[in-house]
Amino acid sequence: MEEWNLLPNIWRPKTGESPTLDEKLQLERNLTIRFLHGATTRHPHWPEEDHSVQLAMMQHYGLPTRLLDWTESPLFALFFALREREYETRDGALWALIPASLNAEEFGSPMLLSPHTDSAKDLFKAPFGAAESAPEKNAAVVVRHVDPRMSVQLSAFTIHGSQAPLEVMKNSHKCLLKYVVPAEKKGTLRLKLSDLGIREASLFPDLEHLAQELKVMMQDGRIRGNIPNEHYNVEPSGTPDRR
Repeated sequence: MEEWNLLPNIWRPKTGESPTLDEKLQLERNLTIRFLHGATTRHPHWPEEDHSVQLAMMQHYGLPTRLLDWTESPLFALFFALREREYETRDGALWALIPASLNAEEFGSPMLLSPHTDSAKDLFKAPFGAAESAPEKNAAVVVRHVDPRMSVQLSAFTIHGSQAPLEVMKNSHKCLLKYVVPAEKKGTLRLKLSDLGIREASLFPDLEHLAQELKVMMQDGRIRGNIPNEHYNVEPSGTPDRR
């Protein structure tokens, strides 16, 4: 939604709760260790010993982490800005990030950072208890793609050592742009993206999301029974042969 902050899920307190920093860090470590315990038997190419890719995989599959998802495609970003239909009547937001500017402000280096360099590596080690401390800074990083979802979605990440939203950091105007998505335009924009092939099943290439996409298209009236589909200009079929 338009009013949401650029803050990773792990740093967002639940409504009515005010956990301390130590409690948040302990929760983060508990989640990552428990995820690791079950991950190797559930993914054929689980990246052993690479904290950066492990954390990216956790984020990509929905675990609260200190990573924030980005994509290199503005159209993909718009798809995700429109995806949560429970907020259909509220304005959304599309954010653009200049990663070189973010890293120049935070680390004095106008380039993407590797998770294995001195500048950023402790930010990735901390969730696993492999670093005593990590800088309270944010970084735009390059993380190796080992999952088809990451490649298909042109995934990119920022990692957050700071618990302050990205947009309130000093000189944030140098690296961030925000575009408001009016609530009344969401339906039209979603159809336009669908016409361009940017849909649930194309960004999540598995059977579960193919079924989900078809269910949503059915609910929207874009797939019907023996009725013409005006949106796709499809003629009704003949009477099914039930022999």
